[in-house]
Amino acid sequence: MAKHFTLLILLCLLSSLTATSSNLPDSTHLLADFVRCCEKEETYIKNSRDEQMEQCNQRMLVVEQQLHSIVVEDNLQKAVLLLLEKDKIKEEIAVIDNDAQVKLAKLRYRKGIELTRLLYEKIMGLDHHFSSMQTTYEIVKLSNPQNYPNFQLNKSALDAKMKKQTGVQMPSLLSENPMAASSFALIGAFFGEGDSKIKEKNLEEIACILDFTLRMTSDLNLIFYETDFLKQSNISLKDECAKLFEEYTKVIGYFVPLEKCRNQDDWETLYGKLDEYMAGMQALYAGTPADIEKAYKKHASLEFPVNLMIEFIHKYTNFIGQGEQYYHKFEVILGNYKNEAVCSKDLPEKFQSVKAEVRSSILKFNEAYNVAELRGSKLKDLLYGWNE
Repeated sequence: MAKHFTLLILLCLLSSLTATSSNLPDSTHLLADFVRCCEKEETYIKNSRDEQMEQCNQRMLVVEQQLHSIVVEDNLQKAVLLLLEKDKIKEEIAVIDNDAQVKLAKLRYRKGIELTRLLYEKIMGLDHHFSSMQTTYEIVKLSNPQNYPNFQLNKSALDAKMKKQTGVQMPSLLSENPMAASSFALIGAFFGEGDSKIKEKNLEEIACILDFTLRMTSDLNLIFYETDFLKQSNISLKDECAKLFEEYTKVIGYFVPLEKCRNQDDWETLYGKLDEYMAGMQALYAGTPADIEKAYKKHASLEFPVNLMIEFIHKYTNFIGQGEQYYHKFEVILGNYKNEAVCSKDLPEKFQSVKAEVRSSILKFNEAYNVAELRGSKLKDLLYGWNE
């Protein structure tokens, strides 16, 4: 029985480790597989315990039937032996139940470590997602009219005309300001040299650029700052996940940070520490009443991090939900420029690429990172143990 259980654990661990080494952030099945594997392991422990309990109960039933069938006065020795056998069976039942609880505690703990590891990989995937996104950089360019060649061309010509007429040149500080540059370009177009047709032509050439940037600058800046907020929040989440790993592993005397453990592939050492901890706890359970008290404390310490894991899962799922809502809002903002059809030929390709990137981010948040198993109660039930 024990060999079969060990084999089951190894197979589940192998499955998790193999999946973790692949493209984890884009895997929508990894946590589902993780939950199924945990269910199998817990069910095996429970069934094994119930099977042994049933055997003890059958023996107990036979002993009780024999006790009821004898006359104690006539066969005192046999009655004493039966009572001793009854006490022995009760002790066996207690040992079986305690052994199952110890195995369950070890399983929960190991699941917590594996889940911390999986979530860290997903957060790292998000970190890569934010770092590789061009939205943050392109938004800044889109919101500034001076990044558009046509505007720069017209503005340079207007600068020269205004300097010739007034002898005054726009300060470089204001020249870099999108609103000031737009206002200067409009004033220059109206009051610069040339007849009305030339002025109208100059205005037409920059009309769409000015219309887009003046209407969308505040919205584009909102997307820029909120995207940066999500990026910084993800960094904080990554730090919290590393702290959770530290809280988990210090219980068993493992003090290597998560990033170092991950980079050095030191999981075997970690699980070795867990085996040593469990062996020590089981030895205490077999000792004196004082030893058993120590074993209870070690047992409780092993299960304490589960509460921290549940709290972290809530933070992770809330962040993913928040991120998806943000990108839905970005999609609405970018689709809200009412003159897009009129000005489509004057708008840069980057505007469309930003819109496509936002749509892609929504899919990633919804499919790759927003894992249903984390939102349901099944995983929490598994972490806390089975319901009797």
